[in-house]
Amino acid sequence: MAKRQIQAQRKPAAKPAQKPWQEQPWIVWVPVIVAAVLYLTGLKNEMLGVDDHTATVDNPAVRDGKLFTHFNLGMYAPLTWMGYALAHALGGNNPLWYHLLSLLAHAANTWLVYQLLSRLTGGRVPAALAVAFIFAAHPIQVESVAWIAGFSTPLYALFYLLACHRFLDFRERPGEWKAYGLALLFFVLACLAKSAAVTLPLSLAVLDVWRGNAPAWRRRLLEYAPFGVVALGFGLLTLYSREQAMLQTPVLTEPISSWERLLVLCYTPLFYTWKMLLPVGLNIYYSFDKVNGQFPWTYYAAPLVLAALLFAVWRYRRQAPWAWQGVLWYFAAIVVMLPWKSLGSFEMRADHYNYLSLIGFAWILVEGWGALQQRFPAMSSIRFGLGGVWMFGLVVLSLVQIRTWKDTITVITHAIDNGYHQNGLLYLGRAKAWGSRGNLQAALADFDKAIEINPQLTEVYKYRGALLGLAQRFEESLRNLDAYIEKHPEEAEAWYNRALTLVNLNRFEEALRDLNRTLELDPEFTRAYRARGNVRQRLGDEAGGAADLAEYDRRMGFSGK
Repeated sequence: MAKRQIQAQRKPAAKPAQKPWQEQPWIVWVPVIVAAVLYLTGLKNEMLGVDDHTATVDNPAVRDGKLFTHFNLGMYAPLTWMGYALAHALGGNNPLWYHLLSLLAHAANTWLVYQLLSRLTGGRVPAALAVAFIFAAHPIQVESVAWIAGFSTPLYALFYLLACHRFLDFRERPGEWKAYGLALLFFVLACLAKSAAVTLPLSLAVLDVWRGNAPAWRRRLLEYAPFGVVALGFGLLTLYSREQAMLQTPVLTEPISSWERLLVLCYTPLFYTWKMLLPVGLNIYYSFDKVNGQFPWTYYAAPLVLAALLFAVWRYRRQAPWAWQGVLWYFAAIVVMLPWKSLGSFEMRADHYNYLSLIGFAWILVEGWGALQQRFPAMSSIRFGLGGVWMFGLVVLSLVQIRTWKDTITVITHAIDNGYHQNGLLYLGRAKAWGSRGNLQAALADFDKAIEINPQLTEVYKYRGALLGLAQRFEESLRNLDAYIEKHPEEAEAWYNRALTLVNLNRFEEALRDLNRTLELDPEFTRAYRARGNVRQRLGDEAGGAADLAEYDRRMGFSGK
């Protein structure tokens, strides 16, 4: 008996049961790590000639610290400009710091998306992980994160998601007005990063529908009201800022009737859905192109298809609440970025508009995939395999897409090769990039193509004239600059560029006239004083020339153009 007791005491204790993989504490960091590692591959991408310089080093808010008193690119986004100013202080024109800021914001957003879905699902780790992974790795996110000028998108999303979390705190602890105040503060910060954040009140309403135990509508409307007031204020400010930037005129796209506008509105979310499901052929621009004056048949089918899908989602919202929840989130987050009207030289359709809306799509996909498992359990291995291949494909396609954004010529050529030229604008953009590389032949070919497609694209004459001047083809340069000034007689830089060409043609009297006109239009055009000083001296006006050169030296002490 004693021997048996001793042996029993020596028997090793049973090992504690292992947690399932989805309950391991480290697993929640996988989507964040994926987001960071993916975009580490893009840190060496160049600063693009598509808005990057205008948004950063040429932005008065960044260059001169005028954060709260200026608009830029039709936007009022002082918080985004603070980020650019920080990157500029750390590295000047070095794109690495700008890319690093976007990477950090996207990684933080991925974590917040995981936490949000975890809260909404009652701690269902696999579903929250899958949605966060899709958010982190989907190629449609590349434009928002890899494009320096797109930094406003992950930045506003960061505060948008923080506001959602604090609002959920308020819902979970009624009377916790500190959480409510923080949600409102984060909303204001989101709007100061990008005006697209004005959709937050709609997303908060979706969160209440999603949770299913929100207060009565009357109380909810009162709680949404302060968010609505902020949204209205920033919305009106955005309309004003776009008017100031003259993004509403001139419209270089083909006119769209009211009926065609409806077609475009219905087609766009279907187009995005297809791109999210099969993310190939993603581009910096998407045109609404007609063939022989008509849209393709898919546009005409779009209203019926969209209506049928929305009706089905509504009809079966109790049997498949995940579809209803996902659709509501998707449209709440993207509604103001749908193509309600033409803005300047382009229609509103771009990958980065889907940055937050992707959460709704990912939720539908993940829960729909789970519903298929319950409906057809015998096909679980096939379902798992297809899902794994699709997830892995997201990573591979994102890596490819990040490389597509490595420089201006690559990203524009990719769009042109996929059939988009944005009414000639992409050829113009690529021509300028070729010119900056010194490839005169390629630049001139693209300038010619741009003006052939769109004779109203008179910017071609300005840039082609300047490039031909650098190539010492002065007579051709003069003809192009003449054509540009005829259309834009109030632009000081055009008169200045033509003056330089006239100097090289030894037509000094005409050059002096153009330089006088330059300074009439813009007395702060510092370089024009030096050019005019030299021209005056060539014409024998030593005193006038000396005065201009002295003025140039004085101004260069604190600024210059």
